[in-house]
Amino acid sequence: MATADRMIWRDGEFVPWADATVHILAHSLQRGTLAFDYLSVHETAGGPAILKLPEHVARLFETCRIMGLPLGHREAELVQACVETVRRNPGATSLKISALIASVEAELVPQDPHVAVFIAAYDNQADIIAHQPGEVRTPAALKLKIERRIRNRRKDIVPPQAKMAANYSGPAFAKWRARREGFDEILLLDESGAVAEAPTANLFAISGGALATPGDERVLLGITRSNVLELAEAMGLPCAKRELSVAELVAADEVFLCSTSRQVAPVAQIDETPIGDGQPGPLTVRLQDRFAAIVAGRDLEFAHWLTPCAPAA
Repeated sequence: MATADRMIWRDGEFVPWADATVHILAHSLQRGTLAFDYLSVHETAGGPAILKLPEHVARLFETCRIMGLPLGHREAELVQACVETVRRNPGATSLKISALIASVEAELVPQDPHVAVFIAAYDNQADIIAHQPGEVRTPAALKLKIERRIRNRRKDIVPPQAKMAANYSGPAFAKWRARREGFDEILLLDESGAVAEAPTANLFAISGGALATPGDERVLLGITRSNVLELAEAMGLPCAKRELSVAELVAADEVFLCSTSRQVAPVAQIDETPIGDGQPGPLTVRLQDRFAAIVAGRDLEFAHWLTPCAPAA
């Protein structure tokens, strides 16, 4: 489907892709007061389906509650709006919900507190990304750089559990620098120097067949992170949420990132230290394979993770 033909849900109505705009002086653009959530759409034998839709919508509402954004919609309304948006945009692989203050404001505190909601369904590769040679790549295993200058996973700034645009500005520039140094991603530390997460992905380490991931206090409560925790239990893999030091991480047998866009992504190297033999480890591959079966609709044990979007017959 051509980008120009796509439709975006805006506060209860569908508008053409090109018309889903806000003013250059909109409060959320100028002040970073945009809450969002990002979801994946998968093709199954029964048609397109959204992975963990109710959980993503609930997290958006939690972000707005934490930050005090007066969201005027109900969760059930946005769940149905997401389904209808996917139906109207064939071929979509991604879904993004944005809740923002669209009014033009000069003050830090908006005088018009209306929070507009936009829902876009698109093909992340074809519709959005303009590739440049050597800039974006999808390696079999990632090279991570530990970012030691920025430690913004702190509740006294913007809580890491809030998926706000303002939470990503520092990490975005740090990742940009790391890309120029030949790394694929950065790894953020919390204020005590323990491992936190990547800017848009949670992290797991595997040692002796057991999984560990940083605790809830310093990370975004990722939906894919919760999926991995649930899968690990179903597969009989020990898993703990606890503090992870950098030294423990680089000594792990396997390391992977997980996110909506990457699902399970093996890590080959952290700074200059290879992880294992630099190839995806056996437990990481098992989790990758299980995810692939689930999102394709072939794993009936976890069929409830998928919300079908095909029109009723």
